[in-house]
Amino acid sequence: MTRHWKTHLWWNTATNYLRMVLRIISGILVFRLLYQHFSAEQFGYWSLLWSVFGYTILLDFGMGYTAEREVAHCTATGEWDRLNRLLSTMVWSFIGLGLVVVLVFILIHSFFLNSIHISPENRTSFSWAYWIFFGALALAFPLGVFSEMLVGLQRVDLLNWTGIVSSLINLGMVFAAIHYHWPFETFVFVAVITSLTPNFFAYFMVRRLIPQLSLKPQLFHFPSVRAVLSFSLVAYVIKLTSIIVTQTDQLVISMCIGVAFVTVYQAGYKVSEIFGMFTQQMQGALDPVAAHLRAKGDETSLRVLLMTSTRLIALISTPGYALAAVYLDSLIKLVTGLDEVNASTFWVGQILLFHTYSTLLTSSCAKPILLMCGWEKPLLKRSLANALVNLALSILLVYKFGVVGVALGTLMPGVLIGWFGILPLALKFAKTSFSQWAREIYLPIFAPVGLSLIILLVATQAWALPSHASFLGVIVRSIVIMLPVGIYLIRIRKQLFHI
Repeated sequence: MTRHWKTHLWWNTATNYLRMVLRIISGILVFRLLYQHFSAEQFGYWSLLWSVFGYTILLDFGMGYTAEREVAHCTATGEWDRLNRLLSTMVWSFIGLGLVVVLVFILIHSFFLNSIHISPENRTSFSWAYWIFFGALALAFPLGVFSEMLVGLQRVDLLNWTGIVSSLINLGMVFAAIHYHWPFETFVFVAVITSLTPNFFAYFMVRRLIPQLSLKPQLFHFPSVRAVLSFSLVAYVIKLTSIIVTQTDQLVISMCIGVAFVTVYQAGYKVSEIFGMFTQQMQGALDPVAAHLRAKGDETSLRVLLMTSTRLIALISTPGYALAAVYLDSLIKLVTGLDEVNASTFWVGQILLFHTYSTLLTSSCAKPILLMCGWEKPLLKRSLANALVNLALSILLVYKFGVVGVALGTLMPGVLIGWFGILPLALKFAKTSFSQWAREIYLPIFAPVGLSLIILLVATQAWALPSHASFLGVIVRSIVIMLPVGIYLIRIRKQLFHI
């Protein structure tokens, strides 16, 4: 164990949380501003462009994970020639892919605009926005590799700081654009430039942090990529299975019982999504640390990494889950603005909250560590089983139980595969039994978690949350309930940072 990797882990996690909070706040503000300023056609086109972007990033075919792992490995072992060949091949391949994407969108330009039935007065503006957006998308492919390299260097904090600055600039520019009545295509230009800014900075940071790096075209060597292609494709499929688990419920509901029921489902889903966001910021920093420690052959530190991260997630998520479950009705009203929450929405929220909590305890820390340590194939089998059973059960149960059936279709395979599939892999990796795992993970946090739950129980009786509570009321109660956890973290901070 070294101070180096632990310090980076906690600092990366802290900046992840800071960026997430700012992202939520700025995202809500930008959404409201644009929703009120744009016409219905402009806002719909804006949303469509960004949804297309969300799908095209899947074209990296898992190479992002490979870049993370190989940078972490080679910086630990000093294999610079191997790293230069691999990264040069990736970067120039993505430049080629970006050009192909541009060519495709040049060819379908007229078809795309005609197929979405835009009005004549918006045709010119939307066409300019189209070229700006997809031109920037072509740059995103090669530049995105440098962000993954920074992750591999365990410098997620640098990405987060540039992301924070970019979000603030974007928010300021949106205010300016609305105030000065800039045209629609200028809004698109501002959005894509601020989105790409962290990637531009990542390029310069990587060149500074790895002076040995060379990306000359003559270093292009496809066998270098072929050697790691198996890992890339497995990581890519695992990523796809996560998308199936989290994103296909809405499609199943729309196709089986009607799109109107998606609104009922989304109201319950949103609380579990926010709960997951607040409890999964450490996991993004685990991949490069695990790859770095594996390259050094430090099995003891890998075990400590798995145990410590899982213990901290259990410490934070257990009272957090209890709090969200107890106050779910009020939280749904806060998020949606509903006056009353119907039974289906409430139970969808409870089921998905429990699914998220179970995943946090069993898989959220184990999966990124195992993936970076050569356990990707057994992970793939379990991830595929989860996704396929999830999809089958959701379709089967939606006709009998409606949106609640879809939530159950997510819960059942997630819990079973988490506890009986992923957790046994983690135990095997850590070379420990379940009883020893429970003693090391749950016993040390029993007192602070138990005290937080007692405070929650008392609060529900003596300090009840009003039916239509404010955000401030929820935040104050959350701080009080989580106070024992915070005190415990302060007491063990030296152990965590190994100072």
